[in-house]
Amino acid sequence: MSCVVRSLLATTASGFAPQTTPVRIIAPIPATSAPVMLASEEPLFSAETSRRAVLAGLLGVGVGAGATPAFAGYVTSLGIETTKPADADVDDELLKSKPVQDGISNIKAYKSAAASLKSQFSKDSSMNLIPSIRKEFDFSKLRTDLNVVSTVFDDQTQLTTDRISRSILYDLTELENAARFKKGEEQVRTPKKIANVDKWFVKLDSDFDQFLSYFG
Repeated sequence: MSCVVRSLLATTASGFAPQTTPVRIIAPIPATSAPVMLASEEPLFSAETSRRAVLAGLLGVGVGAGATPAFAGYVTSLGIETTKPADADVDDELLKSKPVQDGISNIKAYKSAAASLKSQFSKDSSMNLIPSIRKEFDFSKLRTDLNVVSTVFDDQTQLTTDRISRSILYDLTELENAARFKKGEEQVRTPKKIANVDKWFVKLDSDFDQFLSYFG
């Protein structure tokens, strides 16, 4: 066999030789829980600092974005101890801040708007309430106000105010449902339907009162 042929055969054989590539084996990273804090270490943030951070986050990214609606799964008690207004731990400095004061003023305005709407309804029980409810109560803004003002309280108290906040939003949802006329039916409410609408107006006013009682 000539030298040229041997050379060609050798080149061809090398072209069909399997190529090997070193395989990197990555060891699995063990799952860990929260970092372990040594007994001598102290928390990086105090309760007051954490509340301010929460408030800044709520105002910076928008409250409730992508969150489950606050009225979902309406529950008034999950076995959590209720904190009375007199027992609430309040951050007085945070309470005086403009975002919180604005939020309290807005919630008082919502309560006043609900009372005014109830007064109109008492004079005309067949009025179309839904446009007025949606005009006076923007769920997103109301939820933001409720969450922002609640940051002045300690964590335990916030469990209580959160339940009241959910009740307020649920009340509005049920008020709208009670006020709705079925398609094609006469736009006149029966005594039973009037009583149902009134019931949710009363419940809403009561929950607003309860929530605001935590602010003196």
